[in-house]
Amino acid sequence: MQKLKRVLCGLMAALMLFASVGVPVNANAATKYKYYIKINRSQNCVTIYKQDDKGAYTVPVKAMACSTGVNNATPLGKFPLGTKYRWHVLMGNVYGQYCSRIHDGVLFHSVYYSSADPSKLAYNSYNRLGQTASHGCVRLCVADAKWIYDNCASGTTVEIYDGKDPGPLGKPTPVKIDTSSKYRGWDPTDPDPKNPWLKVKPTITGAKNKTVERCAKKISLTKDITAKDSAGKTLKVKVTGTYKPKVSGKYKITYTATDARGLSTKKSIYITVADTKKPYAKAVSTKLTIQEQMEEADLIRMLKENVKATDSGEELPTSHIIVSAANLIAAMKSEKYGTYTVKYCAKDKAGNISAKHTFKVEYVNPNPEPEEPTDPENPADGEGNVTVDADPGQELVFTTE
Repeated sequence: MQKLKRVLCGLMAALMLFASVGVPVNANAATKYKYYIKINRSQNCVTIYKQDDKGAYTVPVKAMACSTGVNNATPLGKFPLGTKYRWHVLMGNVYGQYCSRIHDGVLFHSVYYSSADPSKLAYNSYNRLGQTASHGCVRLCVADAKWIYDNCASGTTVEIYDGKDPGPLGKPTPVKIDTSSKYRGWDPTDPDPKNPWLKVKPTITGAKNKTVERCAKKISLTKDITAKDSAGKTLKVKVTGTYKPKVSGKYKITYTATDARGLSTKKSIYITVADTKKPYAKAVSTKLTIQEQMEEADLIRMLKENVKATDSGEELPTSHIIVSAANLIAAMKSEKYGTYTVKYCAKDKAGNISAKHTFKVEYVNPNPEPEEPTDPENPADGEGNVTVDADPGQELVFTTE
């Protein structure tokens, strides 16, 4: 009897083991689990789903880049997640962290290590995450392997399929390791307190000095600015400072990124607002007439008021207008009447000078001498004829030779 009981127990254990590693999942039984895992084998992407209001696993919550097996060594199908191992020996006498069995010898696990030591990572294989690379297992970064290990209970459905679309959340870009770094033996995402990457401050890229033209359209201070922590996670960037697009000068802009551990990085740049464009000047009237003497200051003021100047669309005051009228000034002092040329241009605050132009000024004698009078005793009509008074009804005309 005892022997029969032992045989029955052995058969039961064998059946349970077979069910845990080789039998496709019953969909109805699977709904009691919090998550559903789908692996797009051809795209090397894992997507985690949770249930919607109707109990179907349609809500994507997390995506992971992975490495599946070469030559389709990772099997297609649906399987219940099985036994989990904190460290587990893998093919080739190497080791993986946070292992969760999918089917037979196929597991979720971290990229392999030469020993059960988190500082002995195969960093070149780590840099192939997102590409087909394994013997059949599904390789993940430590953070993702640990997430499945911690959050997806044994029995959770794992569906492996091929598709052109990575998944509804897309495929994340894996963090790359600088293979020349002294920390290259560590997975940057490993939460181990001894991980040296955890002491590396965030990086800020895209921040560089810029020069913009005054009055140009204001530029975005955050465009092309990115920040990441040591594990490659994108961080928010705080911007301090601004600039005035209409005011020339040098403005300091500071970017700050802080990771989840409180480590911060700051990077400052300078935006220089420069005025390099020439102003524009044009005479209101191309010819002026002056009939009286004027003080030099009043004359210059009047000449400037005949010119309108703008700089990048903004009107310049007359103090920025330059006129050259030396000949006219000298003529006015000596009362030498005539037409004179005045040269003018504009100079903006940055010292840029417009093209030079001219307009005419006619200086007119305000008290011209009268014309020579005709002889009242011998008025001429200008045609050589002279008319004299005669008796009424009689007109005498004398013709001069």
